[in-house]
Amino acid sequence: MFKKSCYLIANIIMVIGLISCATDNSRIPEPMPKITNTQNIVVGWNKSILSDTKIAGSFIPVIIDSNAIFTADSDGEIYKLDATDGSVINDFNIKKSLASGVAISNTNIFVTTQDGYLIAVNRADGSISWQAQLSTISIEAPQVGGEIVIVKTNDGQVSAYNASTGVLLWVYQRVSPTLTLETVNSFQVIGKDVVAVGQAGGRLALLNLLNGTPIWETYVAIPEGATDLDKLTDVTTRPVLNDKTMCVATYNGKITCLDAVSSNVIWSKKFSSYQGLLIDAKNVYAVSTNGTVTAFDKDTGAIIWKNQTLQYRVLSAPVFLDGDIVVVDTDGFIHLFSNINGDEVSRISSNLEGGVSILSNSTNNNVYLQSANGRIANIKINNK
Repeated sequence: MFKKSCYLIANIIMVIGLISCATDNSRIPEPMPKITNTQNIVVGWNKSILSDTKIAGSFIPVIIDSNAIFTADSDGEIYKLDATDGSVINDFNIKKSLASGVAISNTNIFVTTQDGYLIAVNRADGSISWQAQLSTISIEAPQVGGEIVIVKTNDGQVSAYNASTGVLLWVYQRVSPTLTLETVNSFQVIGKDVVAVGQAGGRLALLNLLNGTPIWETYVAIPEGATDLDKLTDVTTRPVLNDKTMCVATYNGKITCLDAVSSNVIWSKKFSSYQGLLIDAKNVYAVSTNGTVTAFDKDTGAIIWKNQTLQYRVLSAPVFLDGDIVVVDTDGFIHLFSNINGDEVSRISSNLEGGVSILSNSTNNNVYLQSANGRIANIKINNK
């Protein structure tokens, strides 16, 4: 049985309450404004083959070779799909309740279980290649860099395993505050050399992927306030990188961009987010906890544009589609914003409800996502 602790139980209670506060259910969204669809966003395919998930974002479709999608659901079903039409190429059921998934190596599929294990599943036949007991449950999808698989558990511990053998390579952990948020997207493997890890209390670390040694550790936001609740300033988004600029956002804290080599802060602005960020050569795009979509100048932090028309609708992390910005709200509406001025240029309804995973794109013209109500879908610009 994996280790339980009082603070972990507190985390579970806190995350439920905080998400309720963050989405501000007491605030009724304004009616969505009518728009002129100058872009024709469509759902290319939409499959109902997955079980419902309790936490949106724990199961993230992974695209390999631009044509194959791997994903899983909480009932232990693992799928390989054709990215062109969503048809099932292969599927396995490992007869275990899953907490998150998937990551992909050359030979294995990686998932975590509700009883606190990291499991490697053979891509060819669905057999279990190896399994490793974790310090506690992990609701954050594992990631692979080269021959190393990384998993971050709910107690903030980051562990690295040999992707082929399951041998534990290293462990990284720092003392966490009494109360923390359980996050589903707070670290990012970058190539085969480093992993950027967001932590509780507003800390960010860049680790050597091979041995877990910190290259640097820094605060991107400082906890403030009189109570533990006020001081919740956890990194809740995957760090994003463009050239040498790395940006990250915290709950109840800041959005910060820093030099990825030196960790020197380039700019920092008051901001609160638990969704995710995008970055390109010019801007950083962010969705706040209240549903405001904002573009910041990558070099200075100046606000380029801000769109507040979807406040309190519980938006997903943003993703690029044909150069513009896509988000999905909890009711299944898919929204496309101009990356130039923030205007909403397309909107369609869908049955992708209850929140969605990080949206993945193998090319700039196709986006893939998994919804909490058990659907996996492709979104694209028509005729692209």
